[in-house]
Amino acid sequence: MTFKKTTLAGFAAVSLTLTVSPLTTDAAWAGKDDAIYEDNLTTTQGLQWGGKKLPFKKTVDIRESLVDTPLGKVTADRHLVGNDLDGSIFGRSRKPAPGRSAFISLWGSKIEGCFVEMIIQHAPAQGRVDPTAIVPTLLELGIGGQLVELPPQSASQPKVFSQDYTNTSFFGNKTTSGTWYMTRNIFVVDSGIASLLSQAPLKETRARLTLSNGSKILIPIDKKTVSNWKTAYSYNPACQDPNAAKPPAATK
Repeated sequence: MTFKKTTLAGFAAVSLTLTVSPLTTDAAWAGKDDAIYEDNLTTTQGLQWGGKKLPFKKTVDIRESLVDTPLGKVTADRHLVGNDLDGSIFGRSRKPAPGRSAFISLWGSKIEGCFVEMIIQHAPAQGRVDPTAIVPTLLELGIGGQLVELPPQSASQPKVFSQDYTNTSFFGNKTTSGTWYMTRNIFVVDSGIASLLSQAPLKETRARLTLSNGSKILIPIDKKTVSNWKTAYSYNPACQDPNAAKPPAATK
């Protein structure tokens, strides 16, 4: 599996000042082990580093927060890059640190249609970066020997987020601080794509993201996530909103 580390770490530092949006806190993640509330699935106001408490490696119901009714199904995947401050002996931590990145994806279907959302979280090795340069603009998947391209649902530029952090090593003898950034985009999934994903071979799958600066990166999608696509897209396999207005019939 190939990951181009320089794609994210190689940006020139900029003096851009970003408004820090409030990221979701632990207290807001109320829900059930087999379900997640729709409000807690919303990433338009940011997301904790690493997507803590998202439904990784399983499919859960999406439920309405006020009346607890089902709205859809979702599964999540996460790929972390970068070692702990103490070195690789402690593995890859789920906290931000210089040079560390997290790639999170949400796959599912709701009453109004199907979706896949890609989230990039990146803590530069040094300095600051322009986060608008790392917005994912195209998602490609290799499914059973077939190349699948998913364009973004909207042509508008997604919001970007930043958050200051401090990270202390396991032994407490090294502390680093900096700013990490988050970008995101939601990609088109129609009934044909949903069917293809639902029938994907049960193995680790590669995804390729094209970023707004033209760079491309390869990330793995865990085989457990691939196996969950079938149930994640089962809620609305037609990927259509039954309440959406239909175009008027053509007149002769």
